[in-house]
Parts: sequence; C-alpha cells; structure tokens
Amino acid sequence: MKTKSALAILLVLVAQFCFAQDKVPTTPEEKRAAFLTPEYYTNWLGASFFTIPTVEKEFDVTPVQILNLTFFYDFGDCFVGMESNEKGVVVQMTLRLFAEQATDFIQKAVDYGYGYVTNGENVNVRSNTGKLLPDVYGTEVRQYRKTTKNGNVYMEVANSERYANEYEIAVYRAE
Repeated sequence: MKTKSALAILLVLVAQFCFAQDKVPTTPEEKRAAFLTPEYYTNWLGASFFTIPTVEKEFDVTPVQILNLTFFYDFGDCFVGMESNEKGVVVQMTLRLFAEQATDFIQKAVDYGYGYVTNGENVNVRSNTGKLLPDVYGTEVRQYRKTTKNGNVYMEVANSERYANEYEIAVYRAE
C-alpha cells in the first residue's frame, strides 16, 4: 500500500512539474506576450537583471526608435516603450492600446491585485517624440497600484481626447 501511495505522489509531482514546464515561455514571441501580463511586468520592471540588452536578447527585438533613455519596440500586436535609467535597467513601460485590448490589459492587472488609487490629470506617458502628449496630458488619468515586496508598482491609464477608444498606459515601479 505504501508503494502505491508513494507512486501516486510521485506521479502528481511529475505531472505538476510537466505542467509548470509547459507554462514557461521559451520562444521570443511567447516571452513578449508573457511580459505584457501583470505577473511578469510587475516583477520585472525595476529589477536589476531587466535591462535594455536583456529585452533585446530575450524578446528578439531591436528598437524602432530611441529617444534619450526610452527605447520603442514593435511587439507585433503593439508598440512598447521601455524607459531605462542610466544603468540600462528598465524602470517604466508605456503602451498605446485600443478599446478591447486596453480594457483587457487593465482588467488583468486588476485581477492580479492592482487596486484603484485615484484620478488625476498628470500622466507619466511620453510620446515617441519625447514630449508630453497633448491629446493625453490634461485628460483624466486613472491610477492603479500593486504593492510588492520590492515596492509599489503603478499603472496610469489615460484616454486620448483626439482618438476614440485609445488609451495610453504607463507602468512603473516607485523608487
């Protein structure tokens, strides 16, 4: 009887290990898609290992534009801006998403534990010109926060006044 229960436990452990292995992204496309989930960006933004060279190597991307310390990448479904500090560590991500894609992104963050904090008119989003976005700046900005063991991670969501159903989203770790 002990052999059967030990075998059953072993099978359960192997099955769980195999299932976990299936969930680990291995291709650059899978890694890019995984990064856009709150489980990844919440933990990676601001982490010392998450640098611009790491982004380019792991996600197999090259910048389509660089402005100061902000690198813009084509992730296929969307463009992602990665702002780094002087050491190259990615400290902020910005996205421009539309309608359902944006509401899905926000809902996943809320489901992961981001809580609504406040409305405001200031936004951390910059355009690919490096200037504040006139169609976003001054609009209502909803701010969400997730507290982690490494500090707070904020998500700011602004609606474009110029384009219907367009959202600018900035995600960053507070220093």
